[in-house]
Amino acid sequence: MKKTDLCVARQKLLVPVEDYSGAFALVPPPTPRFIQLTGMHNELIRAHEALSALKTLTEQLPKPDLVMRTLDRREAVRSSQIEGTHSDVNDLLVYEATGSHEGLPSDVLVTLNYVKALDHGLKEVRRINGVDVLTNELIKALHLQLMTGVKDFKGTPGEFRKKQNWIGGFKIYNARFVPPPACKVQDCMNDLESFLQYTPGEEEQMEVSIVLRMAIAHAQFETIHPFIDGNGRVGRLLLPLMLAAEGYPSIYLAGFLKSNQKAYYDALANVQLQEKWSDWVTFFATGFEQAAHESMITARELLALLERWKMAVNALGLRSDSVIKRFPELLIANPVVTVKQVKDLLGITFPTANAALAKLKEMGILVQTERQRNRVFMAMEVITLLDKSIDDLKNE
Repeated sequence: MKKTDLCVARQKLLVPVEDYSGAFALVPPPTPRFIQLTGMHNELIRAHEALSALKTLTEQLPKPDLVMRTLDRREAVRSSQIEGTHSDVNDLLVYEATGSHEGLPSDVLVTLNYVKALDHGLKEVRRINGVDVLTNELIKALHLQLMTGVKDFKGTPGEFRKKQNWIGGFKIYNARFVPPPACKVQDCMNDLESFLQYTPGEEEQMEVSIVLRMAIAHAQFETIHPFIDGNGRVGRLLLPLMLAAEGYPSIYLAGFLKSNQKAYYDALANVQLQEKWSDWVTFFATGFEQAAHESMITARELLALLERWKMAVNALGLRSDSVIKRFPELLIANPVVTVKQVKDLLGITFPTANAALAKLKEMGILVQTERQRNRVFMAMEVITLLDKSIDDLKNE
């Protein structure tokens, strides 16, 4: 990172890096509480309209948690793939169903850790209810869930870094960006925590919208880069938690960010080096709108699939309390299952679970395969839907 790469205002914030003679790090200014909306007003309006539409749709869903659990898994895969993992949705679902990573990409553990971190965060939001949940302790807990058991991780899971890091380049002198020294991280994160817990003041003429705050918070978090590794994933995990803390449904941006990865990194770098907030907010709001529409399309398709399965099962003419009638909802939330898993989830006997899965296979709802010495049953229509990129869904 050369001094000339930075705007004049940020050049004044450079400090020498201990142990790296001649290298400089940037101590970011306090998180901006507001940004002038020149040139990005329309994008933010459309983003909020999409958020409102998704909220309305979610409130109309009979069981929104079934759909959201499925979308959580897709987000975990996409966000992890931005950082270079290779596991896909099917790999993750098989790992969850069997508990074994035999025959799967080695990084499937990293992806499952993302699911655990997101689940933990959403449970904390429901437990505390409100923006007070968005603390440094929660951020550390997300990182702990994310990095525990990950090979080659050099830091301590759940702890802010104790040494200098940098973004891009094998050496700090060739880095694209050098975040603040470790001794400054806590103060920077305390300031960000205050912003995450934003409530409009009486003296404010205009409330800072949730989409704008998400854009600001994500960029500021990535500028601080408080952990040795895992910053991108933790920064993206914060986004649905910010929404949930204010009563909104989760919107997952990793699909858009993955499809526009270079533009994503470039827009962040322009904030970090040049304070070009308008470009970043415009990019973020555009992605937010697309991600909201993607969630609506996917939710509707999952619900249509659920209704079709219910009709097929009802056509069997079985008693109303037949166990197989509980399977359509189970499979929307768990598209890959084993007999033992179904037995445990539904509280039924092994033979009953086995017979029901065999019948659903016969009906074409499930496909059976052998994985890790387990018989695994897959609802391929769900997996195919989750495998579609955000661009594929836009073109439908």
